[in-house]
Parts: sequence; structure tokens; C-alpha cells
Amino acid sequence: MDIRNDVSQLRKLENCSIIEGNLQILLMFTTGAEDFRGLSFPRLLMITEYLLLFRVYGLESLRDLFPNLSVIRGTNLFFSYALVIFEMPHLRDVGLHSLGHILRGSVRIERNQELCHLSTIDWGLLLLPDAGDGTYIVGNKPAEECADVCPGILDVEKPCVQTSVNGQLDYRCWTSSYCQKAEVVEPPGNGSVPAVAGSQRCWRHSRVTRSLLYHPPRRGQLLAAVFSQQRGKYRPLPSSFAVNRRAGNEICTINTDAYQGCKQGLAALGSLPPSAPASLHPIPLLVPTKPTPGGRAVVGGRGRRKGSFPLWNNLASELQSSLGLIETITGFLKIKHSFALVSLSFFKNLKLIRGDSMVDGNYTLYVLDNQNLQQLWDWSHHVLSIPVGKMYFAFNPKLCLAEIYRMEEVTGTKGRQNKAEINPRTNGDRASCKTQTLRFISNVTESDRIFLKWERYRPPEYRDLLSFIVYYKESPFQNVSEYVGQDACGAQSWNVLDVDLPLSSEQEPGVTLLNLRPWTQYAIFVRAITLTTAEEGRNYGAQSEVVYIRTMPAAPTVPRDVISMSNSSSHIVVRWKPPTQRNGNIAYYLVLWQQLAEDVELYINDYCHKGLKLPTSSADTRFGFGDGAEGEQEAEERCCPCRPADGQLRVEGEAESFQKKFENFLHNSITIPRTPKQRRDVVAVTSPANASSAEPLAPGQPGGEPKPHFQIFEDKVVRDRAVLSRLRHFTEYRIDIHACNHAAHTVGCSAATFVFARTMPELQADNIPGNVTWEPAGKNSVLLRWEEPRNPNGLILKYEIKY
Repeated sequence: MDIRNDVSQLRKLENCSIIEGNLQILLMFTTGAEDFRGLSFPRLLMITEYLLLFRVYGLESLRDLFPNLSVIRGTNLFFSYALVIFEMPHLRDVGLHSLGHILRGSVRIERNQELCHLSTIDWGLLLLPDAGDGTYIVGNKPAEECADVCPGILDVEKPCVQTSVNGQLDYRCWTSSYCQKAEVVEPPGNGSVPAVAGSQRCWRHSRVTRSLLYHPPRRGQLLAAVFSQQRGKYRPLPSSFAVNRRAGNEICTINTDAYQGCKQGLAALGSLPPSAPASLHPIPLLVPTKPTPGGRAVVGGRGRRKGSFPLWNNLASELQSSLGLIETITGFLKIKHSFALVSLSFFKNLKLIRGDSMVDGNYTLYVLDNQNLQQLWDWSHHVLSIPVGKMYFAFNPKLCLAEIYRMEEVTGTKGRQNKAEINPRTNGDRASCKTQTLRFISNVTESDRIFLKWERYRPPEYRDLLSFIVYYKESPFQNVSEYVGQDACGAQSWNVLDVDLPLSSEQEPGVTLLNLRPWTQYAIFVRAITLTTAEEGRNYGAQSEVVYIRTMPAAPTVPRDVISMSNSSSHIVVRWKPPTQRNGNIAYYLVLWQQLAEDVELYINDYCHKGLKLPTSSADTRFGFGDGAEGEQEAEERCCPCRPADGQLRVEGEAESFQKKFENFLHNSITIPRTPKQRRDVVAVTSPANASSAEPLAPGQPGGEPKPHFQIFEDKVVRDRAVLSRLRHFTEYRIDIHACNHAAHTVGCSAATFVFARTMPELQADNIPGNVTWEPAGKNSVLLRWEEPRNPNGLILKYEIKY
């Protein structure tokens, strides 16, 4: 379920108790805290896939929104995560105080600058014991700046449960009002039962095909339901049924008190009957991986050398990586019964077949019964010599004779073969070898599609024309051949699209290529499919030349890895990396920054007794030397940093790569492609294609930043960094960066990626102006008076008096 843009979309959740699928709440930029007050969905108990929250403004907690959400099953995950909270600028606590189980997947909470009460949550109480330590919580409000207090610590209430996380024993709670529930499940052993009330024992069958009779649940329970990971749906089961216990299926009962799920690949059988077979064991079931396809290529030398190659994606590319460096074959080359081969171009560097030994006495090249072979080599770019011996071609129905005769001329074997050795009746008999050239008439190009038309083709017998096939693929260079990368098993580098004949014989055929990448060059050609017969002279065909067309530009994706640092009380340095998909030539970056109001809720706490933890303005650790006004001078005085160990570099590289993949997955997953009929207005910053992803950062809009409103400043920079000056001391700023390519005036800039940074404090700003005055207030006391600092570093939370 996708809820975006408008808070009224949340009404879709009314009366929902189980969401069979995922729940995504995202991209609400004009909402404020008052829009979420009074909104609550207490009926929601379970989400079968994952929960994602991304850039929802004004939402401060999920406490009232989902007060009874108990289970996130994680049957399908968001990039291996079942709970994702990403870039929620106003969220103060998670607040899911009823959440007790995340049955699959992990948790990712990142870049939420106001989010507290994370250090008081023990995520291990929610995840399965064998889930591993995949929890990723970074970039949120520092724990030392949060008032993370659990219930019962200062009052007479019963305190929350204590657990140890990373060696630190502490109380566990969601908020200052709600403790975290600790439902610890003991692993089932021989005759043991899990310790959680209402749960079902999970068992595994040693033979997954054996069936076991399941009896109806006792009173007080709902009927059982089966979940299939392949179909992704629940379906209720009858009162008694036979369970076909296959990997990937879960059989669980739903209790009225709580839902207790089973691990992946296990079945919850309740109490087993006495007749249960002894082959049931309470151990996890490993789901087998998909089988790996394989292939075999034979190269003739002195005798035969056989090699077996694992074929993961494309047979032709695998053969080229294994055989592409061969330049000379001392004996013979035999290609026989190779159904998958379309071309021999995988012998990329083959220059000589010497013929020291020959097959069947006098054949140096032997090509027999290859049902899909269409091309030998691209003779415009390849040279091959066969000094001795003959060639033999037979039963290659798609290999045209012209291709064989061309090879005779290039290799110098013309005149050595007779008609029986290159049989015109068994080579090319099912191919359209008398090919006419098709010409494209027009093309209309957009950022994600190309519409093509080509001329009408009429073979001598029009009924022989069956359809057209359009081949297309990305091609940064204009040097592709239609045969490179193809194989007959369906794995090829070309995308293939079938096109039916037009309804009218006078209408030009055409096609629309969809889901293309913006600002990308594509190689395209079209081929006519005709009826082939055994009659000589009747097999006609048509094919176009390979043409190259570039799609139109679009708005780029967001800039990556934004980091910031403050090197003075009035400057902030910001750096970022270019977007993953530029969708054009990056022309400049639009940087906007705005001062943020301090959190007035800081006045609530009693800092005189509790103590005060100040917010920091520390720089990102990823900043190196040379950043800031004095960076170059200081770099000369510093020592060179030690080179990290290879293991550390590898770990850092893997972490950075994973971060990029996650952010790309996030932005790709939340993008909804617009339909061609949908019209969007073009604004200066917002991309029309990504209007759902762009947030307005302008004052005066309803529900935007809370009062007081501060002025927004902007600047255009051509580099991947900016220095913001004339800032207020010890003040937090929100900084937005948009990437803009050469077509920004028509397609707009990217959605914003943002970072929050605080300037450094001014040394003299907190000094008391003037003198302190006093007057007697009693026998043993005096009353002191002083003026407040005129321009302090942030809010004044307490005064310290030393005497």
C-alpha cells in the first residue's frame, strides 16, 4: 500500500487489521504536526511485508498512528529490511510500543536528525535469534543530545525490563511513557514448548514431500492460514487438512491474543499427534538455491580439447571470455550439434586454423547441424586464414550460402570445396537469405521511449509475411553487430520486441520502445519474419541497418553522499557526489539553505538537576584535509595520515557500495512513472517526471516549517562543494542540494537531497553584558540580577552561578 503526497491518503488504512503486502508512507512535504493529530489506526495489527517511512514532514511519532501494530512478517523485504525509517526530518521517536516481532529481515533507521529514544530500544527482542546483526542505525540525533528517559526510573512506577546491548545494561523503552515488551522465546528442544503464550511450535520435516494431518484449532483461535512465498498470498485452510510440507510455505495458526509466526520454511503444527513421525525435527530448513545452467564448448586441436563453462547470463559472452584470446588452432575446428550458437564471433582473436591434423581426413573446418547458426564472423572486422584443408557445411538451416561463400574468399579456400561439401539445399533452407533493406521513415524520441516507423515491406507473396521483430540495446559506441552477444537459449544482449502486422496493408508498421533510460544511445534494427519453405528461390526477407538513436534528457537523480562541516561560527562547508543517473550533462548544482528554529521543547526538562548535554557542530569524519578556508595551510603543517590496512579498505569499500545500492534502490522504488497523457507544470527546481519526489522549500506555504519563518538563500555552483557564509553562530541550518543538467530549463532539476549542519559557537556570545547587581533577600540570602546575553549561542537553558 503506497501512501504519498497528501495526509488524507492515510484514510485508506481505516478498518485495516492486516495489510497483505507492504506499507509505504512517503513524500509529504506540506504537512505539519497538526495534520497528524487525531489520526489513529488502532485496528492495524500486522504487515505481511515491510514498513517504509520516507520524508514525511510534521510526523513526530508513530505512537498514536499505529498503537497496536504487533507483527511485521517480512515475507518480502525492502532491500533486506523489514522496517525502514529514512530522512524523516520531524520524527522524535519511533513509538511502536506494541511491536513485538519482526519475523524476517532487519531494521534500517538513517538520517533522522530529530529522532531520539533509539538507544533505549533493544532490537534483538524483535528480531529472530538467527536473523544476524543486520540492524543499521546511523545519522540520527546523537544520544547525548536526547533526553532518553524510560518510565519508572524517576517515579515509583515499575521500571522497564533491563537488557544488555553491546555490553551496556540499560532499561528498554519506546518512549518516556511506554516500555518495550520482552517476549523471549526459548528454542524448542525434545518435548520443550516455546515460552511465549499463544505461540505454536515450529517443526521441520526431513522429507519435505511427506504430508501430515492438521486438526482444527481449539476454541478461542482463528482458523489457520497458509502463506506461500512464491505466490505472496494467504489463503484460509479448512477445519482439517493435509499439509504438503514444501520449502517456502508456512503453516501457522492465528491466535486471538497474538500472532505467532514461523521461521522461513517451517510449519507451525501446534501440538503434534502421537502418531507424528520421528523424522520431524525442530531445526531450521534451508531453502535450496536455484540450479545453475551449464554449457559445453568443444574446440578441435590435436584430437579434441573439451572445456565446461558455467553459464550465468549469456552463453556468447561466456564463450568469448573463455575462448576469445585464442589466435591459432594447430589442428581443426569442429562445430557440431550446437543448438545455442548464433554466431562464431566469440572466437574474437582467431587468425589461423593451421590444419596439422584434420577431421575425417581432409577437413580443417567442419560445421554440421547447428540449427540456429546465422553468422560465422563479421568479415568487415575479422581476418582468418586456412592454408590447408577444406571446409564442410551441412544442415545449418539458418546459415545463408552468401555467408559461407564470403568466408571462402576471406580464408583463401575458394575452389577447394565441391557442391556436396557446401550443400545449397541444407544450408540456409529455413532462412530469409535474399534480404531487402528496410528503411526507417520517422522516429519520435522522449526521455523514456522511442516511437519508430519503417517502410512497408511486400514480399513477392504477401501472405508469406508473418510479423516483424525489433532488436534494441544500449550502445554507447556506434560499432555493434546484430549477432554479437546472441544465443538461441533466450539469453542475449539484445532486447527483442515482436510487432504484429498493421491492420491495413497500406499502413506503415511501427513500434514504441518503452522503459528506456534518459539521455542514452540505443542501437536498433528491425527484421521481417517470413514464411520459409524448401523451395529454392522463394525464401525472401527484409532487415534494416543498425541505427543509433539517443533518448531525450530527464531530470537527474539526487546528489549522493552529502556531508558537511563547520569550520567557524559563520561558515559551513558542504560536499557531495554526483548523482548516479545524470540523465544528461550536469551543468550546475542548486544549493538552498535556511535557518531552523531551535527546539522549544528543550525548556521542558529540569537541567539544574538533570544536567545539560549540548548539541555539537562537529565535522563529518569523511572530510579530508583541504576543506575550509585554512585547510591548505593546515595540511602542510600536519603529518601524512597512515595508510589504512587492506582489510579496512575492503570493509569501507563494501560499506560505501552497499550504501549506494540502498539509496539507488530506495529512489528507484518510490518513483512512479508518469503516463504520457499526464501533464505537469515545469518549475525551476522540480522535475516534471519526479514531481512526487520534489519538496517545496519556500516560506509561507501552509503546513511547512513552523513559525518563525526564516529567509531561504540559494546559490548555483558548478563544483561538487559549496561554502555557505554569513551564517549565525551556533545555529542549525537545513541545506538542500539539487542536481541540474543541461536541460534543466525544460525538465527541471533533481529532487533535493539534504543535510542538517550547525555552525560553531561564538566565543564571547554567552557573556553577561554589564554588571551583576544584588540586593538582600533575607537573613541568609541575596537576590542577584543580570541582563541576558544579547545574541547567545542558541537557547538559554540555565545559568551557572559559582560562589
